[in-house]
Amino acid sequence: MHSLVYRSVASDSFELPEIYSMLSNAKEYNTEHGITGCLLYHNSHFLQLLEGEKQEVEQLFKKIRHDPRHHDVVLIENEDSEVRLFNEWSMAFHDYGQNGLSAHHKLRQIDKFLSKSNVFSKKSSATLEFFSNVKDILFAY
Repeated sequence: MHSLVYRSVASDSFELPEIYSMLSNAKEYNTEHGITGCLLYHNSHFLQLLEGEKQEVEQLFKKIRHDPRHHDVVLIENEDSEVRLFNEWSMAFHDYGQNGLSAHHKLRQIDKFLSKSNVFSKKSSATLEFFSNVKDILFAY
């Protein structure tokens, strides 16, 4: 099992309807290739954790890095892991939009959203980096 975490910024022309279309295609691709994970979107910023067989995850990340719909792709964590965190999700997704929610409300939403995964019971570097960046994205932008 392999985990990878990255963040990026959506291009100005990459709007929510296209993001949902991309997400639909990604779910199909991920199911076919044994990839699971989580994608968060807030104020044009993406944060994604991908997991699966190393070759499949790295091949997908190569495609992601070259996708013109976003830029400033930064690899945050890339590690072998013992356990899959998002077993049930080909791609969990949450859009925080620009709804001006309070910090407390955002944290409650993320806790509720992620409680259906193994992220709270299985510790890993990828999980720690993912959560650190969740806070950055939700509260800095």
